[in-house]
Amino acid sequence: MQFAARLVMDGLIERSLMERILQSQSELIEQGRPMTVAQMCVAKKWITKSEARLLMRPEQPFPTLVPGYEIHSLLGVGGMSWVFGALPTGESEEVAMKILKPHLARNQVALRRFRKEARLLIALHHPNIVKGFDLIEHDGLVAFTMEKVPGRMILEYIDEGGPFQEDAALYVIVQIAKALSHLYENGVVHRDIKPGNILLTPDNTVKLCDLGLAADRNDTVDGEFTVGTVEYISPEQAMGEDDVDVRSDIYALGVTLYHMVVGEIPFQGSDDKETMAQRFVDSLSSVGLSRVSPHVHYFIQKMMAADRAVRYQSPKDLIEDIEESIRGKKTLTLNPLAAEKQSLELQRPFEETDKRKKAPTLKRGRTASGRRRRR
Repeated sequence: MQFAARLVMDGLIERSLMERILQSQSELIEQGRPMTVAQMCVAKKWITKSEARLLMRPEQPFPTLVPGYEIHSLLGVGGMSWVFGALPTGESEEVAMKILKPHLARNQVALRRFRKEARLLIALHHPNIVKGFDLIEHDGLVAFTMEKVPGRMILEYIDEGGPFQEDAALYVIVQIAKALSHLYENGVVHRDIKPGNILLTPDNTVKLCDLGLAADRNDTVDGEFTVGTVEYISPEQAMGEDDVDVRSDIYALGVTLYHMVVGEIPFQGSDDKETMAQRFVDSLSSVGLSRVSPHVHYFIQKMMAADRAVRYQSPKDLIEDIEESIRGKKTLTLNPLAAEKQSLELQRPFEETDKRKKAPTLKRGRTASGRRRRR
């Protein structure tokens, strides 16, 4: 019954048809010829055998679901896909396998986006972007493999530990800006930058993931009015404009910086429409911003300027501004000549030797509202 309900809820089988299937199943049982709902749907070619095996137990997948891989465990669930840990045949290192949910594999927009994400991750080579390996299509299943990155999302750290220290937040922002610069050089706009799409590993490597909404510079929004997560999208994304470029990613990265150092997002409405509308009627000001340094305040204001002509025009401009600011601050306490010889790369503000928590140096506390943030 759970499997039958899943097929109906996902839209793979109409409710009236499922009722007839269940009736037929009862009749077969009475005749001494029992068949499961999965067997009946596969026999009618409404779903494939592999789709049935996946949908029957996605939390504990069949190890041999995809040829050439041994699937071990469920790593995460998203709105469009499941992510599993999998071991390629003959290999010793696990990969992450992202499998598109079967009902979305029948949706041409979702399927196109999923394939595009796979091909982008496979084509891109950057230390701050999760690396893709193979696109797999087998018996109705559509999947791709990518590097299995240890660590947690930045959003988890904010939810559990409150705001980041400014140096730690800027370190993360610079690494993601470098990832955006690589995307920009390859003509790609991410369109969904947010703390939930940024991974921080135990050795303090920052990785940008989930390119499911990424597009070429000149792509439209697949016929939809807006694309992205409403709390982070730029005003031009909120308006559904077609000429969204890297400056929209910079805006979203500014919201991410705000979220990291303040502990809450700048615009929060009662629903998506109100949240998007606040970008046009509210100025970027809050009690939270009064607690950050002038440098960070400036970065946020410039990254989140409503007029994109006022924002940083490229990730490189943002990186240079932050690194120059950090170097300037260091010259106040270090020998200027020695400081000039140092790399402008931000020094890692984390304790890498902390084997117990393996987490960034967070400023423990509550959000500006005095309450723990919940997802």
